[in-house]
Amino acid sequence: MNLELLDPFEQDFPEVIEDTLEDGPAVRVKFNRRGTLLAAGCTDGTIVVWDFDTRGVSRSLIGHVKTITSLSWSRNGRYLLSSSMDWSCIVWDLLTGSKKHTIRFDTPVLNAQFHPKNNSVFIAALFQEEPVLVDFSNGVQQSPILKDASVGSTEKGTDAATSTSTAQSRWTMVVTFDKYGKKIYTGSNRGYINIIDTETRTMLYEIRPTLSAIKNIQFSRRGKEMVVNANDRIIRLFATRDDGPPDQQHKFQDLVNKIHWNQCCLSSDSDYVIGGSAHQAEHNIFIWDRIGGNLVKILEGPKEPLEDLTWHPIRPIVASVSSYGTIHIWATNYQENWSAFAPDFKELEENIDYEEREDEFDIVPEEEASKRRHDDEDVIIDVTTIEKANPYNDSDTEDGEEETFYLPLLPSDQQDEELLHTKHHHRHSRRHTTTHRRGGRDRHDSHHHTHSKQDSGSNNNINNSTTGHNHNRDGGADSAADSHKDQRRRDHKDRDHGSHGSDKISSSSSSSKPKKRSDEYYDHQDGGRDYENGHLGHGSGHGHSSANGYDRDQQSLQQQHSRRKLEDPQSHSRSIKRQR
Repeated sequence: MNLELLDPFEQDFPEVIEDTLEDGPAVRVKFNRRGTLLAAGCTDGTIVVWDFDTRGVSRSLIGHVKTITSLSWSRNGRYLLSSSMDWSCIVWDLLTGSKKHTIRFDTPVLNAQFHPKNNSVFIAALFQEEPVLVDFSNGVQQSPILKDASVGSTEKGTDAATSTSTAQSRWTMVVTFDKYGKKIYTGSNRGYINIIDTETRTMLYEIRPTLSAIKNIQFSRRGKEMVVNANDRIIRLFATRDDGPPDQQHKFQDLVNKIHWNQCCLSSDSDYVIGGSAHQAEHNIFIWDRIGGNLVKILEGPKEPLEDLTWHPIRPIVASVSSYGTIHIWATNYQENWSAFAPDFKELEENIDYEEREDEFDIVPEEEASKRRHDDEDVIIDVTTIEKANPYNDSDTEDGEEETFYLPLLPSDQQDEELLHTKHHHRHSRRHTTTHRRGGRDRHDSHHHTHSKQDSGSNNNINNSTTGHNHNRDGGADSAADSHKDQRRRDHKDRDHGSHGSDKISSSSSSSKPKKRSDEYYDHQDGGRDYENGHLGHGSGHGHSSANGYDRDQQSLQQQHSRRKLEDPQSHSRSIKRQR
């Protein structure tokens, strides 16, 4: 649905840097067949797969130990082929993020490419060795892509067979399949391009467009055009044919600076040819018109050398890699188009006089209006048939046996920290809740234990005062605390009267002094208890320890008072009379 909303007259080549991707020192980039995933190969051998819609990392693959030289996607986008300078090629299963096959060679691998239709076959160009075709459908089998040195007839019918000595002095620098995988194109260090039949492994045609080494061979999305980048600083455009060698159409170069090109490719609609400059202090991308051969645009990026670039298979987007390992995403400069809201809407640069049409505001009779509505209702609208809308449909989707492959995103470091923080917060909350419940149970047990002491022993008054103190700490009742103070003072007065009643000499004078001391003692104790209630009432440990110490003091006083009563029963009777 979103593809149908695209403006067909939108500018179809990028202009500005829209985004920047950084995750490792990248040197190679490659889109999958639908442009939903972007793979980047790094100098340290790691491969990062980006979800291009969300710009998030989907996979980080570690397997190579040296620089990645090329990347190739399978047809369904599930498998990724990587070649490296560590003399190996790895087929990755992106669904699991693991290695499916590891193929080792006797020399570094310059580049490798999957078969366009068969995910179990790929070709590889080796350093100073003959290129090989690898089939791992039934075990790993390697075989040269060219069985013999026989060459078919060229367009002029001359014999183009090459001698053994000449073949030994030529090394293949790049290999690639055509769009359907029926032919293999190889480029040598002497400027030869060989076209080999995939089934018979025989050479069909051989051309030599240049005397310098061939660096890159790229096909268009439709497979009808081919661009070749050589060391002579010229990008050549060829038109492929089924019954003959390709024909050269245009040459593209920088006429002013005569710079080299690190990479070249065609746009998604094959209307433009782009080349990445190899200048050591510039990050420039040249865009030429394929038909006319004119220079359309020069995209000037940061002051960083360009290593690689690729065009999005559907949209006018270019991904380029700098020598610093940064991936720059080039896109079109979006401008608002208000005509999309109404077909007759026009943007005016200045005010103009409006001319009314003759029948613009005419009153339509009701009969005619109802007839029009009735005619509109008679139109049958089909809401059940599903039509596949794909404005970029090509021969790749004719079979339609495979769907677009998507990958889930990997959590970033910031998401990991947020997840750990959330887990720690929940764990701390549960621990705090458990401690609070335990503290509540402890207070409840101490309260229950204090009440049991009141019922069982002779220390009723003291235990009642302790219970009142606990209630005051829990509930904060000031009136209960005052009553407890008075009760303790009355108890002490009774003890003073009873203890001094047994003394025959100066009982009145001796009873007054302890009374004064007891008042001061209990005032001091009450002040300390009030301080505990005001400042230590929130902590369970301090409150319980002070209450236990106070209970022990009161118990010792009770024991002394009981012994005195047993020694002098008459004083106890006199104290009772006094109280009455």
